[in-house]
Amino acid sequence: MKNPVFEETQSFGRNGIWFAMVALFIIVLYSFFQLTVLGVNRMILLALVPSIALFFFLVLFFRRMKLHIRADEHALEFIFLPLQQEYHVIEWKFVDQVEVVQTSTIRRLAGWGIQFGPTRAYTIGGNEGVELSFPNGRKLFLGSQRANELYRHIRNFRNKAKRGKG
Repeated sequence: MKNPVFEETQSFGRNGIWFAMVALFIIVLYSFFQLTVLGVNRMILLALVPSIALFFFLVLFFRRMKLHIRADEHALEFIFLPLQQEYHVIEWKFVDQVEVVQTSTIRRLAGWGIQFGPTRAYTIGGNEGVELSFPNGRKLFLGSQRANELYRHIRNFRNKAKRGKG
């Protein structure tokens, strides 16, 4: 896609996940130093070192996680990094319906990330997005901080593609 009309990149930096992760890290680090100073069982210390390494890995993983959405007159493209290596491309002629959905992501879609089920969802936060319906009955939810703008572009491009087809 050379000249996208709509482009948005989302990451986990805008919500409270970083506060929770830093708080958890401080607790683990404090425990590690307390155990070291008190000279407690070495097995506990050996278990704590991989836990700290795993925590750093998770922080880096979440830090790199991004949802990138772009659209032009030909198609909608999105990628969920680092979990996907290529953009998913949806041509407008395959989109049956589109609507803006405002909802509690946790209650409706069971959290953030990629969800599989009746509605495939790609979301990083917030409580709104665009839901696309396809002729085969499948649905796709893309979380967006600019859902109304994305909806307008999709609706316009989809309508142009449908008129050009008939």
